[in-house]
Amino acid sequence: MQQFQSLQRLLLFYTVTLLAMLSLYYFAQFDDLNTHNHQQSIDTFESLQHAVTEHAEPLNSDLQEILTEPSFAGVSYQIISMMPSGQTHIHRYVRPNERAFATVTFPNVLTSLPSDSNNYSAYKLNSSNLTGTIELESGHKLYIILRHKPLEIDWISYRYWLPLMTAIMFFIMALLYTLNRQSNWQQLIAYTDNLSSKAKDAYLPPPFINKNSTAEFLRLGHALSRISYQLHSNHRRIQTLQHRLERLVEQAPLPMVMIMRHGQISFFNQRFEQIFATPFQSDTNYQLTDFVSADDEPTQLLLQKLSNLYVTRTLNVHGLENQQAYQLHITPWFGEHGQVHGFTVLLNNVNEIIHQNAHLQQQNQQLQGKIDEFNGLKPAIYHELHRPLETMIDTLEAMNPETFSVQQNALLQTLMRSSDSMLTKLNDMLGVGEFDVKKTRLRIESVDIYKLGQHVNDLVTDDTRRQGLELHYFFAPSCPRYISTDHKRLCQILLNLLDSTITSTLAGSVSLTIEAITDNPLPSATKNEPLAIREDSTTKNPHNWVKFSLQSTGTSNPSQQQAQHFTYINQANNPANYPVQQPSIEAILELNTANSFAQLLGGFIESNSTADEGISIDLYLPCHRPNYQPVYRFHEQLTHIHLVAVMNQTLGAEHLQRLCDYLSIPATIHTSINSATIRQLTKQLSENAQTLAPILLLDYEYYESNTIVFPKPAEGDDKTISHNRRKALSQLLATISMPKILLSMKPERRISSVLLDQCDGFLAKPLDSALLLSELLRLTLPARQTFAPIQKVNKENGALVTETDNVITDTVNDEIAAPLILVVEDSPTNQKIACKILTKLGYRTVVAEDGQQALSQLQAQHKEIALILMDCRMPVMDGLQATQAIRAQGNDIPIVALTANNSTEDRDACFAVGMDEFLTKPINKNKLQTVLQSLIKN
Repeated sequence: MQQFQSLQRLLLFYTVTLLAMLSLYYFAQFDDLNTHNHQQSIDTFESLQHAVTEHAEPLNSDLQEILTEPSFAGVSYQIISMMPSGQTHIHRYVRPNERAFATVTFPNVLTSLPSDSNNYSAYKLNSSNLTGTIELESGHKLYIILRHKPLEIDWISYRYWLPLMTAIMFFIMALLYTLNRQSNWQQLIAYTDNLSSKAKDAYLPPPFINKNSTAEFLRLGHALSRISYQLHSNHRRIQTLQHRLERLVEQAPLPMVMIMRHGQISFFNQRFEQIFATPFQSDTNYQLTDFVSADDEPTQLLLQKLSNLYVTRTLNVHGLENQQAYQLHITPWFGEHGQVHGFTVLLNNVNEIIHQNAHLQQQNQQLQGKIDEFNGLKPAIYHELHRPLETMIDTLEAMNPETFSVQQNALLQTLMRSSDSMLTKLNDMLGVGEFDVKKTRLRIESVDIYKLGQHVNDLVTDDTRRQGLELHYFFAPSCPRYISTDHKRLCQILLNLLDSTITSTLAGSVSLTIEAITDNPLPSATKNEPLAIREDSTTKNPHNWVKFSLQSTGTSNPSQQQAQHFTYINQANNPANYPVQQPSIEAILELNTANSFAQLLGGFIESNSTADEGISIDLYLPCHRPNYQPVYRFHEQLTHIHLVAVMNQTLGAEHLQRLCDYLSIPATIHTSINSATIRQLTKQLSENAQTLAPILLLDYEYYESNTIVFPKPAEGDDKTISHNRRKALSQLLATISMPKILLSMKPERRISSVLLDQCDGFLAKPLDSALLLSELLRLTLPARQTFAPIQKVNKENGALVTETDNVITDTVNDEIAAPLILVVEDSPTNQKIACKILTKLGYRTVVAEDGQQALSQLQAQHKEIALILMDCRMPVMDGLQATQAIRAQGNDIPIVALTANNSTEDRDACFAVGMDEFLTKPINKNKLQTVLQSLIKN
């Protein structure tokens, strides 16, 4: 048994286990007896308490009678009874062979008052006795000490001798079993000693005698034989793989190096030996810095101490001997516990590319010199062009609009806006932003800041698209639409700030948000009241400031000059927060023009420019004589729409959520989707299928970034996530029952027709909220039967009047009975162009900005209007809905579609709602004349 130590340890473990079990058993028995004695003391105390509380004022005789009851038989106790008068009685009893109570002790036990009684009682247990007190409502007190009964063990009982006999019997059985297993282990050890990892080319069963071996030893022998055979096979496989790797590494065209953790080279291939003319010797200590070095100090320090490298790096180095430029790709490899064990290095010769890059930089410097030479000509160009343009602007401003007709006044306003825009573009192109602010003349008037924001966004849309940026525009619903300020100067401020933000933003998005700032917040909406119908609340809480907030999200690169400008702006607007200092002439010349005009209009600018968080510029203007008009009209049908939006930028999603909250549109907006999102969305749509009509708004930029297939996709989780998103987008587009609207910063013609065919509408960025609402109503709203005229607020006195606002009517001679044509168009420029062409063709015109105004105008002049030129996409009510409403009233007036979309779907949709002809923009004069002559009855 000495050589079978495992059997000895097993027998010893079995013996210790039996002894432990016996010890636990007897300990449990003794503990049970002890617990029983404690519980008996508790029961005795509770019996005494019950018996005493039955007497209102227990006397000493009553207590003696209670102690003679059977429950106190054989119990050692000391009871001190104290009456309210102070008289005390002591009752004692001690079991035979027990020591007597030495002293009279009053137990100190905390008492507590039960909720259902005025009597107090408590007790405390220790290893030898129970001490307690009982206080009655009558004032009687009992101090009790009860001794626990001693342990009484009946060793003759089977509970004490039977477990010991059973343990001895099991020990004898284990000893016999161990001796029996000795022979089996001898056979197995003899077989194992004969095994060899190289001698077994085929599997052979173990030569055990079945009748002398148990089944588990037979299986163990077979397993050892299989392991021996598998080890031999793996050994041959490892040799084959080792030969392959040696051929691949040694014959590789790139130099390869293996480096230990502390920087010592453990191996390099033949290509490395050829390039650096150094044969590998295992007894030589090589370092990477013996062959290559870096030009910059941080890279050189990294090469000298590689133990701090935990990620793959690509470094630019050069050879010490041949002075060739290399790209060094170094990758750490890790052990089982995450520690760095070494590095693999590949060297790629980029010497030719470096020389080509130097040549290109030289050419770039030559081109930059030509640009600097051209910049020297800018002042001369500015002097020659700015003076006549400024003279023209001054001449136009001096004209009195009251002396002109309506048509002439409209032409004058167009010339003034165009000349202002030309002057702004001239200043931007030539880099001229400084002029004398004191000589600037302000023209304070009521300005529609909502349309002004749209106009400014239209001017910079092309610049943002060329730079690959997204443009967002949001007008807060609670903001006043009209304030008193200078239209031209405000437009110039916003253009300068937007251009600066766009120029400094490398990637991401740029947004313009217009909202009001007030000291008194608006009252919150009631539980069932939409925010959009509380239009009178803003007039009760006038705002103090209007904030024009410009933000860029993503990567920005603010130049040093812009940083100086914005720093000086913050110093000028917040003198308490900055040290007082007199700016130099150079700082004044570099000051942004927008800040000068903002101060001239009574406002100020705050800015914050960081490379990580982007650029944030806030323009604050005083809210003088505000005029509140609803920009987003509430419609009951909107509350029955479930808008599902997938947005590319978080800022655009926030703007859309604010709009939906204001109009009580149920919306689910995501900036990232996957299969889990689709499952949750499907469940939500199925729950609301009976009450809400779902519409999908898909951001094309998000769709494009998640469906494009890159030449070298990311590895691991990134590849799985990208596939998950593409699958989720495909599931969204495959939902036939849900109308889809595509939103993109690209023109519609540059988007795949396959994707456009899956969608029911298209919107361009920046998202026009009015057009979005029009599309939502177009896709869900049935034909309405009755329409009310448009109500607007008079700008002079604030009264609510019923009129057709923004309707331009060409006045012609009433004696000439020319047909009257209703032009329904939301763009002022397109309105003027259409009216001019129709006037030249000999027709009278009346204009409506949307379908709602068109219905009101047609109702007022239904006898005069001979034909309607109808744009298809307009805010409030688009052309298709307006046509449906007109046909639903039984009116057969000729309606000609006039739209920029020339697709087959748009043409079919126009004819489906009852239009008579279809024309596209820009307007062809000859085609328009032919259509008018064929439809208008003379």
